[in-house]
Amino acid sequence: MAKSPILIRAGAIAGYTDLARTLQLDAQRLLRSVRLNGAKLSHPEALIPAVAVSELLERSAEQAGVEDFGLRLAARRALADLGPIGLLVREEPTVHHAIRAIERHLRLSSNTVAFHLEEQEDFATFRIELLYTSKAGLRQSRELAVGVVFRTIKALAGDSWSPEYVCFSHAAPAARSTHRGFFRTPVLFESAFDGFIIRKRDLHARIPSADPMMARMIHQYLDRIVQQPAITIDATVRQLLFALLPSGRCTAASVARQIGIDRKTVHRRLASQDKTFSDVLNEVRRELAERHIRLERRSLTETAQLLGFSCLPNFSRWFRSQFGSSASAWRG
Repeated sequence: MAKSPILIRAGAIAGYTDLARTLQLDAQRLLRSVRLNGAKLSHPEALIPAVAVSELLERSAEQAGVEDFGLRLAARRALADLGPIGLLVREEPTVHHAIRAIERHLRLSSNTVAFHLEEQEDFATFRIELLYTSKAGLRQSRELAVGVVFRTIKALAGDSWSPEYVCFSHAAPAARSTHRGFFRTPVLFESAFDGFIIRKRDLHARIPSADPMMARMIHQYLDRIVQQPAITIDATVRQLLFALLPSGRCTAASVARQIGIDRKTVHRRLASQDKTFSDVLNEVRRELAERHIRLERRSLTETAQLLGFSCLPNFSRWFRSQFGSSASAWRG
Protein backbone atom coordinates (compact mmCIF):
# COMPACT_ATOMS: atom_id res chain seq x y z
CA MET A 1 0.00 0.00 0.00
CA ALA A 2 1.37 3.42 -0.97
CA LYS A 3 2.10 5.81 1.87
CA SER A 4 -0.08 8.87 2.25
CA PRO A 5 1.85 12.07 1.51
CA ILE A 6 3.19 13.94 4.53
CA LEU A 7 1.43 17.30 4.62
CA ILE A 8 2.48 20.67 6.00
CA ARG A 9 0.67 23.97 6.58
CA ALA A 10 0.98 26.41 3.67
CA GLY A 11 1.84 29.01 6.32
CA ALA A 12 5.20 27.22 6.70
CA ILE A 13 6.41 29.01 3.54
CA ALA A 14 4.70 32.34 4.11
CA GLY A 15 6.58 35.02 2.19
CA TYR A 16 7.86 32.65 -0.51
CA THR A 17 6.38 34.52 -3.47
CA ASP A 18 7.78 37.88 -2.32
CA LEU A 19 11.24 36.44 -1.71
CA ALA A 20 11.25 34.73 -5.10
CA ARG A 21 10.34 38.03 -6.73
CA THR A 22 13.22 39.89 -5.08
CA LEU A 23 15.61 37.25 -6.46
CA GLN A 24 14.13 37.60 -9.98
CA LEU A 25 12.57 34.11 -9.88
CA ASP A 26 9.35 33.10 -11.60
CA ALA A 27 7.50 31.94 -8.47
CA GLN A 28 4.44 30.60 -10.28
CA ARG A 29 6.50 28.54 -12.70
CA LEU A 30 8.52 27.09 -9.83
CA LEU A 31 5.35 26.25 -7.91
CA ARG A 32 3.93 24.48 -10.97
CA SER A 33 7.17 22.56 -11.43
CA VAL A 34 6.63 20.84 -8.08
CA ARG A 35 2.85 20.55 -8.58
CA LEU A 36 1.94 23.11 -5.93
CA ASN A 37 -1.09 25.34 -6.32
CA GLY A 38 0.01 28.94 -5.85
CA ALA A 39 -3.49 29.98 -4.80
CA LYS A 40 -3.26 27.68 -1.76
CA LEU A 41 -0.33 29.64 -0.35
CA SER A 42 -2.67 32.51 0.48
CA HIS A 43 -4.48 30.23 2.95
CA PRO A 44 -2.03 29.50 5.82
CA GLU A 45 -3.98 26.52 7.16
CA ALA A 46 -4.21 24.78 3.77
CA LEU A 47 -2.26 21.51 3.73
CA ILE A 48 0.35 20.92 1.03
CA PRO A 49 2.88 18.08 0.49
CA ALA A 50 6.02 18.58 2.59
CA VAL A 51 8.25 16.90 -0.01
CA ALA A 52 6.99 19.30 -2.70
CA VAL A 53 7.84 22.23 -0.39
CA SER A 54 11.40 20.93 0.07
CA GLU A 55 11.78 20.49 -3.69
CA LEU A 56 10.48 24.02 -4.23
CA LEU A 57 13.00 25.51 -1.81
CA GLU A 58 15.92 23.55 -3.27
CA ARG A 59 15.02 24.49 -6.86
CA SER A 60 14.57 28.11 -5.88
CA ALA A 61 17.97 28.20 -4.18
CA GLU A 62 19.63 26.61 -7.20
CA GLN A 63 18.00 28.92 -9.74
CA ALA A 64 18.69 32.03 -7.65
CA GLY A 65 22.31 30.96 -7.13
CA VAL A 66 22.10 31.30 -3.33
CA GLU A 67 22.79 28.65 -0.70
CA ASP A 68 20.79 30.39 2.02
CA PHE A 69 17.32 30.64 0.44
CA GLY A 70 15.65 28.89 3.40
CA LEU A 71 17.27 31.26 5.89
CA ARG A 72 16.25 34.28 3.83
CA LEU A 73 12.69 32.98 3.91
CA ALA A 74 12.88 32.50 7.69
CA ALA A 75 13.83 36.18 8.00
CA ARG A 76 10.42 37.09 6.53
CA ARG A 77 8.43 35.03 9.01
CA ALA A 78 6.42 36.44 11.91
CA LEU A 79 5.01 34.85 15.06
CA ALA A 80 1.52 34.99 13.52
CA ASP A 81 2.66 32.66 10.72
CA LEU A 82 2.94 29.81 13.25
CA GLY A 83 -0.83 29.62 13.66
CA PRO A 84 -2.17 28.27 17.00
CA ILE A 85 1.34 27.41 18.21
CA GLY A 86 2.27 31.09 17.94
CA LEU A 87 -0.58 31.94 20.29
CA LEU A 88 0.51 29.25 22.71
CA VAL A 89 4.19 30.12 23.06
CA ARG A 90 3.69 33.85 23.63
CA GLU A 91 1.74 33.09 26.83
CA GLU A 92 4.27 30.66 28.34
CA PRO A 93 6.32 32.05 31.27
CA THR A 94 9.83 31.06 30.08
CA VAL A 95 11.69 29.86 26.99
CA HIS A 96 11.88 26.42 28.62
CA HIS A 97 8.09 26.27 29.01
CA ALA A 98 7.59 27.47 25.43
CA ILE A 99 9.89 24.78 23.97
CA ARG A 100 8.25 22.04 26.03
CA ALA A 101 4.79 23.24 24.95
CA ILE A 102 5.74 23.16 21.26
CA GLU A 103 7.44 19.78 21.72
CA ARG A 104 4.25 18.28 23.15
CA HIS A 105 1.89 19.95 20.69
CA LEU A 106 3.89 18.88 17.63
CA ARG A 107 4.11 15.31 18.89
CA LEU A 108 0.31 15.20 19.03
CA SER A 109 -0.54 17.16 15.91
CA SER A 110 2.26 17.04 13.31
CA ASN A 111 4.05 14.34 11.36
CA THR A 112 6.46 16.69 9.56
CA VAL A 113 8.79 17.90 12.31
CA ALA A 114 9.77 16.92 15.85
CA PHE A 115 11.45 18.89 18.61
CA HIS A 116 13.46 17.25 21.36
CA LEU A 117 14.99 19.13 24.28
CA GLU A 118 17.63 17.15 26.19
CA GLU A 119 18.94 18.87 29.32
CA GLN A 120 22.37 18.31 30.83
CA GLU A 121 23.96 19.99 33.86
CA ASP A 122 24.97 23.31 32.30
CA PHE A 123 23.68 23.09 28.74
CA ALA A 124 20.69 21.76 26.81
CA THR A 125 20.57 20.32 23.31
CA PHE A 126 17.51 21.36 21.32
CA ARG A 127 17.08 19.17 18.23
CA ILE A 128 14.81 20.04 15.30
CA GLU A 129 14.22 16.95 13.17
CA LEU A 130 12.40 16.82 9.85
CA LEU A 131 10.41 13.59 9.68
CA TYR A 132 10.57 12.99 5.95
CA THR A 133 13.13 12.64 3.18
CA SER A 134 13.32 14.39 -0.17
CA LYS A 135 15.56 13.33 -3.05
CA ALA A 136 16.07 17.02 -3.79
CA GLY A 137 17.62 17.39 -0.32
CA LEU A 138 16.53 19.09 2.90
CA ARG A 139 19.16 21.80 3.30
CA GLN A 140 16.80 24.72 2.68
CA SER A 141 13.98 23.18 4.72
CA ARG A 142 16.31 22.67 7.67
CA GLU A 143 17.60 26.23 7.49
CA LEU A 144 14.02 27.50 7.28
CA ALA A 145 12.94 25.43 10.32
CA VAL A 146 15.94 26.37 12.47
CA GLY A 147 15.68 30.00 11.39
CA VAL A 148 11.98 30.24 12.22
CA VAL A 149 12.50 28.71 15.68
CA PHE A 150 15.40 31.09 16.34
CA ARG A 151 13.33 34.14 15.34
CA THR A 152 10.39 32.89 17.39
CA ILE A 153 12.42 32.56 20.59
CA LYS A 154 14.07 35.96 20.01
CA ALA A 155 10.62 37.52 19.53
CA LEU A 156 9.47 35.98 22.83
CA ALA A 157 12.52 36.47 25.06
CA GLY A 158 13.93 39.66 23.59
CA ASP A 159 16.72 40.53 21.20
CA SER A 160 19.43 39.97 23.82
CA TRP A 161 18.58 36.25 24.04
CA SER A 162 20.87 33.94 22.09
CA PRO A 163 21.83 30.24 22.09
CA GLU A 164 25.44 29.25 22.67
CA TYR A 165 25.63 27.63 19.21
CA VAL A 166 23.40 27.13 16.19
CA CYS A 167 23.93 23.70 14.59
CA PHE A 168 23.33 22.41 11.07
CA SER A 169 23.95 18.88 9.84
CA HIS A 170 24.86 20.00 6.31
CA ALA A 171 28.11 21.50 5.03
CA ALA A 172 28.88 25.19 5.34
CA PRO A 173 27.93 27.48 2.44
CA ALA A 174 30.62 29.17 0.38
CA ALA A 175 29.53 32.53 1.83
CA ARG A 176 28.37 32.80 5.44
CA SER A 177 27.38 36.47 5.61
CA THR A 178 23.64 35.72 5.75
CA HIS A 179 24.15 33.22 8.59
CA ARG A 180 26.35 35.64 10.54
CA GLY A 181 23.88 38.50 10.13
CA PHE A 182 20.85 36.36 10.94
CA PHE A 183 22.07 34.50 14.03
CA ARG A 184 24.85 36.78 15.39
CA THR A 185 26.14 33.77 17.31
CA PRO A 186 28.52 30.91 16.35
CA VAL A 187 27.11 28.53 13.71
CA LEU A 188 28.44 24.97 13.53
CA PHE A 189 28.10 23.10 10.24
CA GLU A 190 28.39 19.34 9.63
CA SER A 191 27.03 18.84 13.12
CA ALA A 192 25.34 15.64 14.30
CA PHE A 193 21.98 17.43 14.43
CA ASP A 194 20.04 20.54 13.44
CA GLY A 195 19.10 22.90 16.23
CA PHE A 196 20.74 24.69 19.13
CA ILE A 197 23.02 24.26 22.11
CA ILE A 198 21.59 26.48 24.85
CA ARG A 199 22.98 27.48 28.24
CA LYS A 200 20.65 26.25 30.99
CA ARG A 201 20.28 29.75 32.41
CA ASP A 202 19.12 31.01 28.99
CA LEU A 203 16.43 28.33 28.91
CA HIS A 204 14.86 30.08 31.88
CA ALA A 205 14.72 33.51 30.27
CA ARG A 206 11.35 35.13 31.00
CA ILE A 207 8.77 35.85 28.29
CA PRO A 208 7.33 39.33 29.01
CA SER A 209 4.04 38.69 27.20
CA ALA A 210 3.22 35.64 29.37
CA ASP A 211 -0.28 35.35 30.78
CA PRO A 212 -0.81 32.14 32.82
CA MET A 213 -4.61 32.26 32.54
CA MET A 214 -4.47 32.72 28.77
CA ALA A 215 -1.88 29.93 28.49
CA ARG A 216 -4.24 27.53 30.31
CA MET A 217 -7.10 28.44 27.99
CA ILE A 218 -5.00 27.90 24.86
CA HIS A 219 -3.67 24.58 26.21
CA GLN A 220 -7.24 23.41 26.82
CA TYR A 221 -8.29 24.50 23.34
CA LEU A 222 -5.38 22.71 21.66
CA ASP A 223 -5.90 19.62 23.81
CA ARG A 224 -9.51 19.42 22.62
CA ILE A 225 -8.33 19.60 19.02
CA VAL A 226 -5.72 16.87 19.37
CA GLN A 227 -8.14 14.56 21.18
CA GLN A 228 -9.30 13.78 17.65
CA PRO A 229 -6.47 11.34 16.80
CA ALA A 230 -5.15 12.84 13.57
CA ILE A 231 -1.71 11.59 14.60
CA THR A 232 -1.73 7.85 15.24
CA ILE A 233 0.43 5.99 17.74
CA ASP A 234 2.80 4.76 15.03
CA ALA A 235 3.33 8.36 13.83
CA THR A 236 3.99 9.48 17.41
CA VAL A 237 6.51 6.67 17.95
CA ARG A 238 8.10 7.53 14.61
CA GLN A 239 8.54 11.18 15.68
CA LEU A 240 10.22 10.20 18.91
CA LEU A 241 12.50 7.69 17.21
CA PHE A 242 13.81 10.42 14.90
CA ALA A 243 14.60 12.54 17.95
CA LEU A 244 15.96 9.83 20.26
CA LEU A 245 17.98 7.58 17.94
CA PRO A 246 21.23 9.61 18.05
CA SER A 247 21.24 9.41 21.85
CA GLY A 248 21.60 5.61 21.76
CA ARG A 249 18.79 5.35 24.33
CA CYS A 250 15.98 4.61 21.92
CA THR A 251 14.00 1.77 23.51
CA ALA A 252 10.28 1.10 23.72
CA ALA A 253 10.46 2.07 27.41
CA SER A 254 12.14 5.42 26.70
CA VAL A 255 9.63 6.23 23.94
CA ALA A 256 6.76 5.30 26.28
CA ARG A 257 8.10 7.67 28.96
CA GLN A 258 8.20 10.50 26.44
CA ILE A 259 4.57 9.86 25.46
CA GLY A 260 3.48 9.50 29.10
CA ILE A 261 2.26 5.90 28.95
CA ASP A 262 3.80 2.53 29.82
CA ARG A 263 5.74 0.25 27.48
CA LYS A 264 3.00 -2.40 27.30
CA THR A 265 0.49 0.24 26.19
CA VAL A 266 2.82 1.30 23.35
CA HIS A 267 3.09 -2.31 22.18
CA ARG A 268 -0.67 -2.85 22.48
CA ARG A 269 -1.57 0.27 20.51
CA LEU A 270 0.94 -0.54 17.79
CA ALA A 271 -0.43 -4.09 17.59
CA SER A 272 -3.91 -2.65 17.00
CA GLN A 273 -2.45 -1.19 13.78
CA ASP A 274 -0.72 -4.49 12.90
CA LYS A 275 2.69 -3.05 13.72
CA THR A 276 5.41 -3.70 16.25
CA PHE A 277 7.92 -1.34 17.83
CA SER A 278 10.66 -3.06 15.80
CA ASP A 279 8.70 -2.45 12.59
CA VAL A 280 8.57 1.30 13.19
CA LEU A 281 12.20 1.40 14.42
CA ASN A 282 13.45 -0.36 11.29
CA GLU A 283 11.33 1.87 9.06
CA VAL A 284 12.84 5.01 10.59
CA ARG A 285 16.36 3.60 10.49
CA ARG A 286 15.98 2.63 6.82
CA GLU A 287 14.80 6.13 5.95
CA LEU A 288 17.62 7.77 7.89
CA ALA A 289 20.19 5.39 6.42
CA GLU A 290 19.22 6.49 2.91
CA ARG A 291 19.29 10.15 3.96
CA HIS A 292 22.68 9.99 5.70
CA ILE A 293 24.52 7.67 3.31
CA ARG A 294 23.19 8.46 -0.13
CA LEU A 295 21.92 12.02 0.13
CA GLU A 296 24.30 13.51 2.73
CA ARG A 297 27.28 11.21 2.00
CA ARG A 298 28.08 10.78 5.70
CA SER A 299 30.62 8.19 6.80
CA LEU A 300 29.33 4.77 7.83
CA THR A 301 30.71 5.24 11.35
CA GLU A 302 28.82 8.52 11.80
CA THR A 303 25.68 7.02 10.27
CA ALA A 304 25.84 4.10 12.70
CA GLN A 305 25.99 6.55 15.61
CA LEU A 306 23.11 8.65 14.30
CA LEU A 307 20.99 5.52 13.90
CA GLY A 308 21.61 4.57 17.52
CA PHE A 309 24.01 1.64 17.07
CA SER A 310 26.71 1.15 19.68
CA CYS A 311 29.33 0.11 17.11
CA LEU A 312 29.88 -0.18 13.36
CA PRO A 313 29.69 -4.04 13.23
CA ASN A 314 26.18 -3.97 14.78
CA PHE A 315 25.10 -1.40 12.21
CA SER A 316 26.65 -3.44 9.39
CA ARG A 317 24.77 -6.59 10.41
CA TRP A 318 21.49 -4.68 10.65
CA PHE A 319 22.10 -2.97 7.31
CA ARG A 320 22.73 -6.23 5.46
CA SER A 321 19.58 -7.76 6.99
CA GLN A 322 17.50 -4.80 5.78
CA PHE A 323 19.02 -4.01 2.37
CA GLY A 324 20.57 -7.32 1.31
CA SER A 325 24.05 -5.88 0.78
CA SER A 326 26.80 -4.10 2.65
CA ALA A 327 26.41 -0.39 3.27
CA SER A 328 29.56 0.44 1.30
CA ALA A 329 28.33 -1.50 -1.76
CA TRP A 330 24.84 0.01 -1.45
CA ARG A 331 26.26 3.53 -1.33
CA GLY A 332 27.63 2.99 -4.85
